[in-house]
Amino acid sequence: MFWMPLISGAILGGATIALMEIGGVMRQRGTWATTMVAIASFYVVFAIQTGDTLEIIVHSGLAAGFVILAIVGARASSWILAAALLGHGLFDVAVGSVLSNPAPNWWGPFCLGIDVILALALAVMLWRGQTLD
Repeated sequence: MFWMPLISGAILGGATIALMEIGGVMRQRGTWATTMVAIASFYVVFAIQTGDTLEIIVHSGLAAGFVILAIVGARASSWILAAALLGHGLFDVAVGSVLSNPAPNWWGPFCLGIDVILALALAVMLWRGQTLD
């Protein structure tokens, strides 16, 4: 139950990159920061679904950390955005071994697939010297 969600997430990540390019928003910092904020919010949604107040608080705090990274990355360095996306992907596969994980079992590998593809796409753009507006 790891490979299919991972591959599905990677495909969705590739589709997201394609749509960002088609839509003309691929090189906008705000796009990447907003994407990071949206990705970080899913665990809060899953925690709310459980109704456990402590889980809501813990996952809201973790999401806030990624939101801060998104804001700092948008203001200071796009490399922070790429690192935050990659870090969130690693978080996705590790969260269940460290904390109570309110997400479905398939979510970690699925989100890892998306996060890694997005992080790699942004890193490749930055390595090539393409700047974000």
